Amino acid sequence: MAEQTDIAEVIKNIQADVTTIVKGEIELAKAELMPQAKAAGVGAGLFGAAAYVGLSGAALLFSGLAFWLSLGFQTWFHLDLLAALTWGFAVMAIVFFLVAGVLALVGKSQLNLKGPEATVASAEASVAAVKAAVERGQQDVAAMSLTGKRPELEA
Repeated sequence: MAEQTDIAEVIKNIQADVTTIVKGEIELAKAELMPQAKAAGVGAGLFGAAAYVGLSGAALLFSGLAFWLSLGFQTWFHLDLLAALTWGFAVMAIVFFLVAGVLALVGKSQLNLKGPEATVASAEASVAAVKAAVERGQQDVAAMSLTGKRPELEA
């Protein structure tokens, strides 16, 4: 009867240890992923900035510079007003799309995320330790069932 109590105590201890290990792994994962989440936030903010700059620039500077460039096209190439405006706006659209593309590429470079490497390594080590403990326990039970004595009492 005492052995059953010992086994129940061992099982309770194993459950408590596994709970502690799992909670520790979760905390480690949180600690490891938090900086990456912040970097992802910065990258998303840069994408937002790219959109804002792209739209605001397209709305304000695009119009003014396109008209100014259109006057240049009209003078340099002797185009009528409509053709000069078309070329001026087309050139400015290309310029601002290029600026928005560069900002998007910079934002994308901020989104280099890695997995929780330390957490994975720690979890693998914990699983290996539990497997080794289970194997030792199985060997002890096998030895105890063959000899009828507890292995740690023989030494």
